[in-house]
Amino acid sequence: MNLEDFIKTALTEIVAGVAAARTEMQKHGGNAGSIPAFGDTKGVRTDGSGKQIQLVEFDIALADASSTDTKGGIGVFLGAVGLGSQGASHGESTATSRIKFSVPLVLPGDA
Repeated sequence: MNLEDFIKTALTEIVAGVAAARTEMQKHGGNAGSIPAFGDTKGVRTDGSGKQIQLVEFDIALADASSTDTKGGIGVFLGAVGLGSQGASHGESTATSRIKFSVPLVLPGDA
């Protein structure tokens, strides 16, 4: 899985999961997701309609694996699970880089 697909999938699934949870929670009088800000909102970032902006933080390890017997590739690694192309042969070398970033996101909720 390349980095673009990973980020797109993660953000899309977060929003879809919150929307589904919100629907179920409302059946029981609960709520989830973005709710318009009320009262003291110091330090709370909101969008134009007053919904709170959440930061989704990513801390990703990127590994570039190459070997003498297979093509190299780059993959996104989550803990012990690797997604992407990995060579498994003699003479393999791996370089790993880490990137951290945040993406602002307004979750589904009341307008």
